Amino acid sequence: MNKISEFVNEKITNLSRAYYTVLTAFMTWISQNQVVYAQGEEVQARVNSALQTIQGVLTGLIVTVGIVVALFIIIKRMPSADDPHEKSEVYKSVGRVLGLVAIGAAIVWVVPWVYSLFQ
Repeated sequence: MNKISEFVNEKITNLSRAYYTVLTAFMTWISQNQVVYAQGEEVQARVNSALQTIQGVLTGLIVTVGIVVALFIIIKRMPSADDPHEKSEVYKSVGRVLGLVAIGAAIVWVVPWVYSLFQ
């Protein structure tokens, strides 16, 4: 069991390093494409584009964390997969994780939309 935990922790560490590397490269790429002088419409378009990019990154982060948590639950409960009660608990746990991922991703997109309705 200890080897499995070490393996999972190593993969999570590698995944987080890769995620931060991609995020840093992406933000660097965005910051290099700046307009020094722009009219009001161009500024608004760029701000909207940047906000949509941030929404996409947050959604990706939420989905990535959800996948990692779901896989952790499945791997942790795999040794006792023959027990019907345990199998039911795994399905419930993974279902909760998927529901929370859906709610988290929806909040990232719904809150700005609701805010824009009142402007």
